[in-house]
Amino acid sequence: MTWNDEVDVVCTGAGAAGLAHALAVSEVGADVFVADSGADHTAGREWLDVGIADAETREFFTELVSDLGPLRRSSYDLDVPIRVAPPPPVQAETGRTVAPFVGSKLRDWAARCVATPYGFLSTRLPDWQTSTMRGADGEILEVSELGALTPGTADVGAAVRDWLAARAAHEDIEIHGGHTLQRVVFEEGVAIGAVFDTAEGLVAIRARHGVTVAGSAAQIGGPVPANLPADAALRVCVVGQRASRFGRLELISSESVPKSVSPTCRSRNRRLATNMRETYRHLQPWRCTKVQGYPTLGE
Repeated sequence: MTWNDEVDVVCTGAGAAGLAHALAVSEVGADVFVADSGADHTAGREWLDVGIADAETREFFTELVSDLGPLRRSSYDLDVPIRVAPPPPVQAETGRTVAPFVGSKLRDWAARCVATPYGFLSTRLPDWQTSTMRGADGEILEVSELGALTPGTADVGAAVRDWLAARAAHEDIEIHGGHTLQRVVFEEGVAIGAVFDTAEGLVAIRARHGVTVAGSAAQIGGPVPANLPADAALRVCVVGQRASRFGRLELISSESVPKSVSPTCRSRNRRLATNMRETYRHLQPWRCTKVQGYPTLGE
């Protein structure tokens, strides 16, 4: 096919997660294309449910979450994910010690990322530098810290949006509005780009290092209150787990947060994580194989 442009990473949404991911890869010198449809989505629908007509892309997305079960309206959490972890990030691994790999934790993590508008999916495992961190709850994470934020307001969601928009403008990251994802392009089971519908016609962008799927900017359009002091010192981070293609934006605090604020995950969200197949394979992070016309996750 004919490509209109070629970049390192394509982000299909300019919401908080999309901008955060774009900043993370941009900071290590990657060229990123950020598209945004501008379309709003009803609260209670996960950001991955984007109503794409292309059968191959739709089947790919469906396969990613098929074993998580239906997303209950009560499970969708609009609050900014907040985590407690010591400052600076504590390295979870030293020397030759390697933490055990537990596939069921990836299942739970995927459910938590899908159930928040701050989540994203990358078709390839992260290939930029991250820090391995152990949170206060003992969870081992891969973290890319973008900077520090003091909300200055009770509306933490608005503060995060403004902070990310200012950083994106400072880094000269252009947001291409009016670009609706039509399909992800696969070649031999590997996602190599994305095609967008625009007012001027179809635009095809080739991605050398994968496609990131995230919610649109309009999807986080209202206030997202969180009970935090206005002068709280928070670290804005892109957070993932080893061998998982799911991630999300999180605010990491070095101090305990009020009980009314969920530190990482509400127990109701854990009900989403049931019977998901352990399809991630850490030793083969870069390729997907074709099964029934679409690539399976993590192979």
